[in-house]
Formats: sequence, C-alpha cells, structure tokens
Amino acid sequence: MQEIASMASLAAAPSISKGSATETARNAQLKKVAQQFEAMFMTEMIHCARPANQASGPFAGGKSEETWQMFMDQALGQAASTNGPGGDQSLHKAIEKALRDADVHFSQGHVR
Repeated sequence: MQEIASMASLAAAPSISKGSATETARNAQLKKVAQQFEAMFMTEMIHCARPANQASGPFAGGKSEETWQMFMDQALGQAASTNGPGGDQSLHKAIEKALRDADVHFSQGHVR
C-alpha cells in the first residue's frame, strides 16, 4: 500500500503569502496527498466490490488469483484516481481550507 505523504510539514508551516514559492510547494504537496488518498479510497472500494462478482467454477483463478488480487486492486484504484471522478480536487480544497483555518486559529494564539 502506498504511504500518504506527511501532512505534518503542511500543518506546521506558518501563514503563507499568496503567490509565494512556499505556497506553490504547499499546493503541490496538498495535491499529491489528495491524489494518494483518492487512490487508496478507490482501491478499497474495488477490493470490497470484488466478492460480489467473483468467478466460480472451472475458470476461476484459484489460489494464485487470490495471491495477486490485491495488486490488481491497487493498480485499478490508482488508475481510477488518476483518470477517474476527480474526488482529489474536492479533497484538496477541503484539506487546504482546514489548514487555512488552523493557521488562523494558531496565529490568534489559540491552542486546542
């Protein structure tokens, strides 16, 4: 399973001015995290849906199919997230808003 890029550096970053190089790097990292999360989500959806259409009988893959099935699910999940519904864009916006809210919260001296 892919490791999602660390968001600790994103959350720890101080307030960033609009259009700066730091903002560009932060947005690139946010996009990567959102795409990786969507890939993991799509992989799980595919993996959970697989038993519903499992082949049986003489043409079923047997133990070897079970062994390689997760790799196929990961590849399909990655492809679906790259070319698919675009959930990573809305996730990117949600993460960005949460980080902006955290920046405001911490800049005002509030600690939860």
